[in-house]
Formats: sequence, C-alpha cells, structure tokens
Amino acid sequence: MNGLIAAAVWGGLGGWLAWRVHLPGGAVVGAMLATALFNFTQPVRAAMPVGLEVLVQIAVGVMIGLSADRSLLPMLRTVLPLALMGALGFLVFGFSLAALAVRMGWLDAATALFGFTPGGISVMSLVAAEEGGQAAVVATMHFVRVVTILLAAPLIVRLWLHLRAGG
Repeated sequence: MNGLIAAAVWGGLGGWLAWRVHLPGGAVVGAMLATALFNFTQPVRAAMPVGLEVLVQIAVGVMIGLSADRSLLPMLRTVLPLALMGALGFLVFGFSLAALAVRMGWLDAATALFGFTPGGISVMSLVAAEEGGQAAVVATMHFVRVVTILLAAPLIVRLWLHLRAGG
C-alpha cells in the first residue's frame, strides 16, 4: 500500500506540474508519465486495488457525463455515423499492423491484436492476458498510443484552427 501512496503522490505532482506548464493533456499526461517513471524505479510495481480502480473509472465516467447537455442530442445524428466509421477504420488499421507484427515475428497474435486494437489500457491488457497475450506489452503499447495522442492532438488542432483562420 505504501508503494501505491508514493505512486499517487508522484502522479499527483506530475499531473499538477504538467497542468501548470500548460502541457497538452497536461494533468493526465503528467500524472501518467510521473507514475510510470516511479514504477520503473521500484523493484515491485505499485498497483491500484481493483475496487479503487473501478471507483476512479466511475468518477471519470461521471466527469465526462457531466459535460453532456441537451445541445448534444441533435449532433448525435451526425456524430454517431462518423464515430462508427472512425472505429471501423481504426480496427482495420490495427488488425493490419497486428498482422504485420505477427508475420515479422515481432509479437505473438494475442499481444499484437490487443496491442493494436483501440481500447482502454487496463481492459485491453486484462483481455490480452486472458487470451494468452503479454499484458505488460499490451499496456505499454496503449500507454505509448495514449501519451502520443494526448501530446500531439492538441498541437495538431491548434495548428489546424490557426491555418483555417487564415493566419
């Protein structure tokens, strides 16, 4: 439990610092990086108890749910088909990368499929382990994906909006 408390302190400090310096996705990215770095330095990985993990996921779900209001409903007609097309595109691309990784001998099939398939880090890692894959490798692949997206997406959006504004 002491390792979990120390990891939480480091994660909290990393999240706060990244938020203060306005890093894109700051609080989340900073907390993830600081906690991962903490775990890398420990002989035994700190892990969150399952019950607490579920509570945190519920809290995130509530936070996201609170951002919705009735103005979202008319957009669903447009957004839902786009979201489904995006999901299918990600699946096709992910399966293609997984097939390449397996063919080249870099990864076994379960690890490759769950590592390249979009989804949450914890869920995809657990399912990969249940299917005979390497959970730590899948978690690393998803961690890299999430951090890369959280760092790059805000910068790309800012650049795109700047270019669209003509300036």
